[in-house]
Amino acid sequence: MFDMKTIATLGPANTFSELAARKYGKESGTEFSIELYPTFGKVFGAVGTSCSCAVLPIENMAEGYVSIVLDLLVHNDLSIVHELLLPIQFTLAANCSSLDRVEKVYVQFVTQGQCESFLDNMENIGVITTQSNGTSLEQLQMGVPNEAAIVPTFAVKEDDFSLVIPRIADRSNNQTRFIVIAPSPTAYDPAHKYKTTLLIVESVDRPGMLSDILHAFSTRKINLVSIMSRPTKEMLGRYHFFIDVEGHSEEPHIMEALSEIERENTIRVLGSYTIARPEGGC
Repeated sequence: MFDMKTIATLGPANTFSELAARKYGKESGTEFSIELYPTFGKVFGAVGTSCSCAVLPIENMAEGYVSIVLDLLVHNDLSIVHELLLPIQFTLAANCSSLDRVEKVYVQFVTQGQCESFLDNMENIGVITTQSNGTSLEQLQMGVPNEAAIVPTFAVKEDDFSLVIPRIADRSNNQTRFIVIAPSPTAYDPAHKYKTTLLIVESVDRPGMLSDILHAFSTRKINLVSIMSRPTKEMLGRYHFFIDVEGHSEEPHIMEALSEIERENTIRVLGSYTIARPEGGC
């Protein structure tokens, strides 16, 4: 369908999403281009139409899962085909020569939570929340004196602004996990180590449902990497469960577990993909 791999991701430019998309494009070893979209919904909608795949943040080490991405996985028939880990580091850049002259700081709402300690130590400043790290940088680039922004470290150089303070995040080893979604799953290769993401829909409200699901995995010695619940948004107290397990959905012991779970629940394999390796900070 596509002459060149076109990767969709969340805009604007100079965000970790764009950096992750570029990293995936280079890892794939094929020619690629990146299309930026204003919302997660539009990113999902582009896959299989104008773009061959998409790169999306799914989980941050400090902030947890990205809820809207989980919800969109429920309502879109797409497969997770890859994951990658990206070190997350932030820098404060300012249009003034010293920190005590900063009067206003632009910071993306999630970034703010990851740089809370640094912001707490700044006195008499106004914090302006933005929708993206790219927007924070754009505000700073307008050149208003005594304004600052907290932006991804990769997006600025030391001589770009009068003041640049790198590595201000609360956690020096902070990482975000990104997933790649595509119209079709990847082929199983037994030589690789896989992770599988499952969606379990609570079709019957009954006691012990979650316990039974976990038992199906534990009796077969299947390692659960994570389990996350999201409200179905149809009735209070009803949830979808997202479960990550080690292994591929085509491995016999996992197929047996899924078969057992399917007797009482609706289950969907969102994807089996090779496990990403942690990186050092940057």
